[in-house]
Amino acid sequence: MLKRCKPGLGAATLPAQRQCACYVGAVMRASHEWFLNTAITGRWWEPAFWECPDFLSSSPWELARFAPGYELLKKLYTEELTRSAFAWVAEPNKDRMHMLRDRPLWAQLADANRADLSGLVRFALDVLDAEVFAYPDLVRRLREDVYREFKGARFELRCLAAFANANIEVDYEPLAAEGGKNPDFRLNLQEPLYIDAKHSDEGDWIKEEREWFWKLSILNPPSGRAISAHIGLTEEFRVLQDTEDGRVFIRANIDRLASLIAPTKERLADSGGPFPVAETIEGFIEVQVMGPPGQASSGSASGVSSDARREVARIVRGAITRGATQIPPAKLGIVLLNPGLHAPTHLLVEEVQRWINSEGEGADHPNLLGVLIVNQMLFEPIPGFVGYIDSLVPVWRPDAPEWVMDGPWESLSEAIGLQGYEVLAHRCSLARSELAGTP
Repeated sequence: MLKRCKPGLGAATLPAQRQCACYVGAVMRASHEWFLNTAITGRWWEPAFWECPDFLSSSPWELARFAPGYELLKKLYTEELTRSAFAWVAEPNKDRMHMLRDRPLWAQLADANRADLSGLVRFALDVLDAEVFAYPDLVRRLREDVYREFKGARFELRCLAAFANANIEVDYEPLAAEGGKNPDFRLNLQEPLYIDAKHSDEGDWIKEEREWFWKLSILNPPSGRAISAHIGLTEEFRVLQDTEDGRVFIRANIDRLASLIAPTKERLADSGGPFPVAETIEGFIEVQVMGPPGQASSGSASGVSSDARREVARIVRGAITRGATQIPPAKLGIVLLNPGLHAPTHLLVEEVQRWINSEGEGADHPNLLGVLIVNQMLFEPIPGFVGYIDSLVPVWRPDAPEWVMDGPWESLSEAIGLQGYEVLAHRCSLARSELAGTP
C-alpha cells in the first residue's frame, strides 16, 4: 500500500510572529541578498520558507509530512558544502564564475518555486522515504557537485523512495563487496533480478541547440528602447540544425544573426505599422513587433523541435547499453531508464525493441530481460488544470520469463508517479473550491 498524504496545513498552524517571519523569508529567498548571505553562511535553509503559510497553502502535503525531509537535507547539505556550491555568487572573475555556476547543487538548494512545483520539496520527500543515510555511498554521490554524478544519484534516490512507498524490498548495490560489475538494486522474485537505474544526460547537440535558442531569444542584445516583440526560429532553421553542414553554418553565424535582431526590432517598431508587423532575418529568425516603442517592453520566443530519433538512438546506444553491461553475465537483470525530456516514449519503445534483437547490440546481452522506461503523461482532469504524472512503460525481450514480466511493476509505476498524483489531486481540489465559490 502506498503512503499517501493529506492537503497542506493552513496559516493557523503557526504562531503569528512565525507566520510574518516566514512570509518575509519566502519573498526574499530568490533575491540577490539571499544568494550573498547563503554564499557566506552556507545556511540555505534560512529562513525556513517551507513553514510559510503561503508556501503551505500551495502544498499537497502537510508540513508534518515533509518537514522531517528538510531536516535530513540540512544534514545532507551542510554549511561547508553549501558555501562551496554557492561560491560563484561572489567570484569576481567572470570566466571562473560561469564555470562555478555550471553545477547542480546550488540550483537544487535555491529552488524558490511554490510547494506544488518545487523540486526541493520532492527531494525532501524522497530523502525521507528512502532513508538516505542508510546508504553512505549514495549520500557521497548526492553531494558530488557534478551533473552526471548528481543526476544519476538523484534518480537512484527516487527509485529507492518508490520501492519503499510500494513496499517492495530491494537490496542497494548488492554486489559492491565483490568488485567488478555492480547494478544498483537486487529484487528477490522467483530468482534474484538485478536492476540498473540510468538517468540519461542530454546529448551535446541538444545542449548546443538550447544555447543557440537562448542566444537568439533571451540573451540577444537589448534594443535600448521599450519594444514589445516575439522572436521565433523558422522551419529553415530547424532543417539547418538537423544536418552537420547546417550546424557548421549556425556555429559560424550565430553571433552575427543575433546581432541583427535588435536593429530589426527598432526598424519595425518605427515603421508606423500596421501592427503587428513581422520580418524574417535571412529566412531563419522571424521578428514580430506588436506596436511602436512604448513605456515598457515585453516579449516572447519560440524555438524549433530537436531531432527526436537521433536523441532516442543516442540514449539506447549509451544509457541502456551501459546499464546492460552492469548486469553480470551469469545473472538476470533489467534497466530502469529515465530518458529525460527530449526522447518521446513511443520512439524509445521502437528503438529498444530493435536494439534488444540486434546482433552486436542487445543480442549480446541475452541476460538483460527488458527495460522499464519512465514516461511522463499529461493529464487535464479539469479544463485549464494540467498536470504531469510519471509512469513506467515496460519493454520485454521476447523470451523473457513470465515471473519477470509479472513482477511488481504496476505497483512500482504507481509509486514513481505518486507525487504527481498528489499534486494533481491538490490542484483539482483547489479548482473545485474556486468553481463552487468556496474559500
